[in-house]
Amino acid sequence: MPYRNSSRFYNEGETQQKGFVLDVFCMFLGSFVYRFRKAFRDSWVAKSEPIERSKQLAITWIGHSTFLIQVGGFNILTDPVFGNVSWFFPRIFPPGIPFNKLPSIDVVLLSHNHRDHMECASLLALKRSREPHVVVPLGNKSWFCNCNFKQVTELNWWEQKEIVFSDDSNMNLRLTFLPAKHWSQRGIFDKNRSLWGSWMIECNGYTIYFAGDSTYSKHFTLIAQEFPRADVVLLPIGPCEPRSWLKHSHMDSQEAGQAFLDLKAKHFIPMHWGTFNFGAEPFDLPIKRLKMWWDNNTDRLSTKIIHLPKVGQRICF
Repeated sequence: MPYRNSSRFYNEGETQQKGFVLDVFCMFLGSFVYRFRKAFRDSWVAKSEPIERSKQLAITWIGHSTFLIQVGGFNILTDPVFGNVSWFFPRIFPPGIPFNKLPSIDVVLLSHNHRDHMECASLLALKRSREPHVVVPLGNKSWFCNCNFKQVTELNWWEQKEIVFSDDSNMNLRLTFLPAKHWSQRGIFDKNRSLWGSWMIECNGYTIYFAGDSTYSKHFTLIAQEFPRADVVLLPIGPCEPRSWLKHSHMDSQEAGQAFLDLKAKHFIPMHWGTFNFGAEPFDLPIKRLKMWWDNNTDRLSTKIIHLPKVGQRICF
């Protein structure tokens, strides 16, 4: 369970809050240095025409940590962000599925309350048009209730929520909120007053792990002990530079690769790269480093499969 003291949450081994001034400075640096970089962005766009529903597993990368996960007839949206985080952080790519072309959304999963994961405009638009069941970390439910969301579930680490599909199939969706090593904050004085974490999604015989934001830590091994079979894992690989600053809040590609091995999963899909300039690196450096790590570890990856979806590309399993 997470450690909590005086209404704030802490990662294991931490007794005080880390400052975030350097993290913010790094984000601004990356935004302005690489804002106008063109590179080969067009080659990373491959929009698939959205499908309404799917019994088999289909995953579409919309950008950053936003995925449309379709399985067992359910449509699940993770950390929905369809706009810019702010004027300072414009999107490099537009959303892989435009908001007005989204299918019906049954469930929204939130990993934590940072603005590039819990984006108010996108969430409110979902409430107006689709009324999904929102499942959030401990400490975040009040925001959704204040905004008149009708279905909100709040979970602590290792707690589960089951949702039954309303059609004749009676398909069950099991959601388990799991640890991550990160932090939360939306304002000046609310650091770590809500929890952060990751999700295991189980439905129709598939197991999908959505990591949210995290540094590399032993929690991946602990999760694998409880969930020895993970079909697909969605892991963040950026921002990555400068490493001395970002290692306290984000994994790089090599650490994400090790997390993939720790989780004993079959399929690896990277995320949290290429959508916003949050680090002082070219937008495609995390994916280049991931390819290099994979090529250098083929002896340990002979039974594994990596997918490098383009923005808007749907992968079917």
